[in-house]
Amino acid sequence: MKIYPHVTVLFTIIGFMACNQANKPSKDPSQDKFAPLPDYFSQENAHIRNSDVTLFKTVILNGQKDTTSISGNDSATVHDLLKPFMDADLNKPSLRDEYDTSSLYDPFSGRKSVIYKSRGKQTSPSEVTMELDKQGNIQQVNIHSYTSNLVYEFRQDLFYQQNRQVRMTTYQKIAFLTPKELEVNVTIAPKKGM
Repeated sequence: MKIYPHVTVLFTIIGFMACNQANKPSKDPSQDKFAPLPDYFSQENAHIRNSDVTLFKTVILNGQKDTTSISGNDSATVHDLLKPFMDADLNKPSLRDEYDTSSLYDPFSGRKSVIYKSRGKQTSPSEVTMELDKQGNIQQVNIHSYTSNLVYEFRQDLFYQQNRQVRMTTYQKIAFLTPKELEVNVTIAPKKGM
């Protein structure tokens, strides 16, 4: 009769070890179904900061315009500029089966367009379009987000063209309040001239 407590303890230990192994998440980049946009924009962040560039920024908020130029070495500004793009991670487990993928290939230039489109739910982002060169490197990214319900409407269009331009347009409407429209245009140019 004393053998049963030892067997129970042994099976409990084996069970805990099996559960512990099963609960360890393994994130292998090759398992990603979609392009790793956060990684790409982290690399672009480092590239812009290490390049000798100036950012010419124009902001329009509800019709009021402001223009400024900023050094590309300003890590906080570059991070804030690319953060909305970094947040578009379609490989999150919660979004894994929420998008359809299609692509268009241009046989003359070798360029390819890849489109990730939401399957109809109000998923954010609702669509991502990437332009790739003939080597498969991302050259341009468009991200569109849209959310709407009885009291809230939000639209955002993000555009990134490598080494050239960043554009963000945001519209936000909350019931009984005045809508807010924000447009940010940034031109990335060498410091020696545009």
